[in-house]
Amino acid sequence: MNNFDNIDYPIIEASQDLGIKSHTYKQKGVDVSEVEIDKVASRKTGRKVGHYLTVFPTARVEDDTLVDVLNTGIKKLIRQVDVKEGKILIVGLGNENVIVDALGNEVVKRIRTGGKKFCLSAIAPKVADITGIKSFDIVKAITEYHKPNLIIAIDTLATNYISRLGNCFQLTSAGICPGSGVNNAQPCLDSASLLSPVIAIGVPLIISVGSIMGDNSDKYSRYMLTPRDVDTLVNNCAEVIAQAINTLSHENK
Repeated sequence: MNNFDNIDYPIIEASQDLGIKSHTYKQKGVDVSEVEIDKVASRKTGRKVGHYLTVFPTARVEDDTLVDVLNTGIKKLIRQVDVKEGKILIVGLGNENVIVDALGNEVVKRIRTGGKKFCLSAIAPKVADITGIKSFDIVKAITEYHKPNLIIAIDTLATNYISRLGNCFQLTSAGICPGSGVNNAQPCLDSASLLSPVIAIGVPLIISVGSIMGDNSDKYSRYMLTPRDVDTLVNNCAEVIAQAINTLSHENK
C-alpha cells in the first residue's frame, strides 16, 4: 500500500501577516471550511499555493445535499484555476485491490464520460507495484497526448487528525503528491508538472498510530489504522464524489 496521498491540512487561523485567508460557513446545513494560501503564506507555512476546501457532512445530511455541496466546491475551484469549458480528465489514484486505497478507482468506475461544456474522460492508472510504472508517468503521458483543460485527481488521504478520519471531504487546487501520506512521496500531480490545472479530491481514511498517540517514533508511526466500516465508507464516498463530478458533464454552454 504505497499510494496514499496527503493534502490533509491543519486548521489554520486567518492571519494577515502570513497571507492566509480562511473562513467557515454552512451550505445547505453542511459545514464548509475554506483556506487560501498565497505565496507569502506558502513560504512561511510550507503549504502549496492554492485554495483548500474541507466539507464536514453529518449523519443527517442526505446524499443529494452532499452531492450539491461538493459540486459547488468543485465548480468554485474550477473558477479559481480559470477553466471555463473543455476537456476534464478524471484520474483515480490508488490500488483497487486494497479497499482503503480504492477510492479513486471506485470513483472512476462511476464516471459518465462525455458532455458538452465540460467533456469528461477517466483513467485509473493503478500503483507501480501492479503496473511497474509510476502513476505520475502514466498520467503525464496521457496528458501530453489528450491535452485536457483540467485534471481532477481522486485518492484516499492520510490524516493526522482522528476527528477527520472518514468524516470529511477535502478539495484543493494545489494538486496532489502520491505516497506523501505514508512517507513514500512520488512526483506531484499539479499544474507545474502536468501543464494543466489540477484539482485534487480526497477523503481521509487512514491515520498512523503515532498521530493518535502523539508519538511519531518508529514504535507507533509505522502502524496505520482505518475505520472499521472502511469498505462502506469507500463505496458511499465514491458514489457522492462521482455524482458531484458527473453533474459537470450535464452543463450546457
